[in-house]
Amino acid sequence: MRLTKFAHACVRLEKDGKVLLIDPGTFSEDAAFENADAVLVTHEHPDHVDVERLRGLQVPVFTTAGVAAALNDERVTVVADGQSFDAAGFAVRAYGKDHAVILPELGVPCENIGYLVDDAVYHPGDSFTQPDREVHTNLVPISGPWFSTAAGVDYARSVKAEQTVGIHNALLSGIGLGMMQRWIGEAGGRPYHGLTSGQSLEIN
Repeated sequence: MRLTKFAHACVRLEKDGKVLLIDPGTFSEDAAFENADAVLVTHEHPDHVDVERLRGLQVPVFTTAGVAAALNDERVTVVADGQSFDAAGFAVRAYGKDHAVILPELGVPCENIGYLVDDAVYHPGDSFTQPDREVHTNLVPISGPWFSTAAGVDYARSVKAEQTVGIHNALLSGIGLGMMQRWIGEAGGRPYHGLTSGQSLEIN
């Protein structure tokens, strides 16, 4: 399986000629959407879902009720914590329910579902919800209004993964990206990849 990172929290997974797209948001490049066979969306914020471009894909979408309401399309399947399903030949399991809290007085902003793909790649969306098993590649958010470095490091340490990849990084400068390489990578104690947009990794 090949993982390609695009802007912010968007990744493409390719296997056996099929493409699974995760969190194609308004920051995502057009190339991320090309030839997608199915889409997973963690939650309804526009940096994770570009509703207009997603409507144009005409492929199955698996997501939360909030995103389903915005898309209003029969191609959309609402999924929930603990549910397993097939998306374009990829085995997917859903985790969690809540988006991370941005400010205490605002409460939980919306529903958020993390996805484990082929028991190998885990995308938490805007949360630090952990999968219930070891994974090969853990996608770790490294910035955002809800993010804190201590929580990010703890999450990277707690998820038993062979490697981590930084995502949710559009707000960071080069200096900030370097800091996260140090804190999430070195402090996490396992290989860390700060991929730039369009860079890929092979997942064995």
